[in-house]
Amino acid sequence: MSDNAAANNSLFVNEIPKWGEPYPNILNRQSVLESLTDYIVQVNFRGYRPDPRKVLAVRTSDRTASLRNAATPVRQEVYYFIEGEIFPEEGTTRLREGQAARELAEELLEKHYEQLYVWTAYDFTKGSPPGFRKPFDNPLIVKGSPNPNPEKKTRNREPQEGINPLFFQPDPAPRNSVDPDFTADVPTDEILEYVAQLVRTDFRNALPEGDNSPIWDAPLIGIASADDPLFARFQDPEVVGPGHRLPEEWLPGARSIISVFLPFTDAITKHYTKEQRYSAIEFSSGKWNGSKFLNVVRRALIRFAVQHGGKAIAPNIDLRYDSDGWLPFWSERHAAFAAGLGTFGLHQNFITEKGVLGRLCSIVTTLKLRPTERIYSDVYGYCLYAVDGSCHACIKRCPTGAITDAGKIPGLCETHGNKDHFKEWGYGSCGHCSTLIPCARGIPATIRRTL
Repeated sequence: MSDNAAANNSLFVNEIPKWGEPYPNILNRQSVLESLTDYIVQVNFRGYRPDPRKVLAVRTSDRTASLRNAATPVRQEVYYFIEGEIFPEEGTTRLREGQAARELAEELLEKHYEQLYVWTAYDFTKGSPPGFRKPFDNPLIVKGSPNPNPEKKTRNREPQEGINPLFFQPDPAPRNSVDPDFTADVPTDEILEYVAQLVRTDFRNALPEGDNSPIWDAPLIGIASADDPLFARFQDPEVVGPGHRLPEEWLPGARSIISVFLPFTDAITKHYTKEQRYSAIEFSSGKWNGSKFLNVVRRALIRFAVQHGGKAIAPNIDLRYDSDGWLPFWSERHAAFAAGLGTFGLHQNFITEKGVLGRLCSIVTTLKLRPTERIYSDVYGYCLYAVDGSCHACIKRCPTGAITDAGKIPGLCETHGNKDHFKEWGYGSCGHCSTLIPCARGIPATIRRTL
C-alpha cells in the first residue's frame, strides 16, 4: 500500500454520494472503494461514459474539502485534469476477462489513491447517462385543464398600453389555499435549514477556478401539493405540453413537491459588467459547475425524505427523464411556480424574491408537507414589462435579439454562449438577460410594494 493509502482515514470526513445514490457515505477508503466499484459496473455493463473533459478542484479550507494525508500540507489546493474514463490511460476501467469489478477497483485504488479521493469526492454526473433511458412503466396520463389555449391568444384581459398585443399572457392561475389545521410530516423550516446547511458546508459548492469562491448563496424553499390542479394545466399545449408528466407518474403515492432556488453569490455575478460583450469566466463556470451541485442537493433531499419515513425521486436525474425538443418531461421552473417561489419574466427566466440570478431543482416525495402559499396569480406577475410595459431592460441586454416585446425566440440566445470566445475555458454561457436588470436580484420594487 502506498504512503497515501496508509494515511489516517479519519481525516477524510466529507460526505459523498455513491454513484447514482443520495449522498450517504463518509469519505474514507471503504466508501471510495464502493463508489469506484459501482462506477466500474456502470462503465462495463450499462454503457455509461463520463464527460471527457473535467477540471476538478478541491481546496482544504472551512468551506471545502479536508483532503489531507501525511505528505500534504493542511492548506493544499489540488487540481486534476481528467480525460477519458477516469485517467488518461486508455481502458483504465475496462474489466479483463474473468475479473470482478471489486478487484479492479482495488488495483486502481492502490495505484491512484489520492486522485481517486478527489474524483470520488466530486459528483460530476449530470442526470442520467446519455443514451441510457428507462421508459415509464405506464402509458402517459394526460389530464390538462378544462380550458386549454393552444392558439396562445391572451384572454380575459383588456389590451394594455405599452405591451405588444402579440405578447401572450396566459390566463391567471388560481391561488392555492391551505387548511389552517394542516399537519405536515416535516416542517418546511427544517427542510430549509437542511439545504442551507448543505450549501454552507459542502465543499462541492465552489468554483474550480481562482480562489474557489462559493457558487451558491442561501436557498429559497417552496412546497407544492402533488394534487395541485396546476400540474394538470402544465400539460396544456400553450404551457409545457402533454409530455409533462404528473407527480404521481414519477412517484406513485406522491403527495408533495419540494422546489429549491439557489441564488448565485456575488463572487459569481460581480464580474459581469455592463460593458462586457461576453460573460466573465466566474459566471460561465458558476453556471456549468454550479449545475452539478444541483444534483448534490437533489440527492441530499431524497436522502432527507427517506430518513423521515418517505420516498422520493428527483425527476431531472431520473432515468425516465427526457424531453421532446424544448419541452421537458418535468420543468423545474413550472414546479417552482406551483410551489410559490415566483413567476416568469419576458426573458423566460424565473423571478423569485432573490431575483433571477440562480438555478432551480426539485424532488417529488410521498411526505405530506405544507404547501407554500402562492401570493401571485399572473404567470408574469413579477415582470415589469408584463405588468405595465415600463421595462425593456432584458430586450436591450440581449446580444442576439432573442428577446423582443412579443416574447423570446427559443434557441437563438444559445448562439452567443457557444461562440469561439469560450473554447479556451471549456464552457460558455450568456447571462446578459439576467444581469444588470431590475429583477436580477429581487422582485422589482414597484411590484413588491403591491404584494
